[in-house]
Amino acid sequence: MRHTALAPVLMLLALLGTAPLAAHHATQAEFDKDKLKTITGVMTKVLWVNPHVNWVMDVKGPDGKVTTWTLVGAGPGAFRAAGLSGRDFFRTGETYTATIALAHNGSARGHIMTFKMPDGKLVTLWKGDFNDPLGR
Repeated sequence: MRHTALAPVLMLLALLGTAPLAAHHATQAEFDKDKLKTITGVMTKVLWVNPHVNWVMDVKGPDGKVTTWTLVGAGPGAFRAAGLSGRDFFRTGETYTATIALAHNGSARGHIMTFKMPDGKLVTLWKGDFNDPLGR
């Protein structure tokens, strides 16, 4: 009898435990489109994965200290639909300049707005409209 009464409680706890897996954050909750920063550094990794593409860059500060920045964008499907592919568009070991919207928490994270490519070409990936992650 005790086991039968305990079953619904255990099922409820199991369901509550999986809730964070389904959760997703709003871009505006993590990044401030009104606080922009431009960084220049060496691309060390491109993570073309769901739910967001991430670029990792090592940026040398004026004091010579290197900070690893993670830049976040839309999902890979959105970039592919716009004609961009991380596998052939971004190269590790190359130097890029990025304009980013800074993270609210002050970490070395930013939402990507533009990349200045090694050849000098400027690529705009986001214009600051949280309702349109690719700035179309």
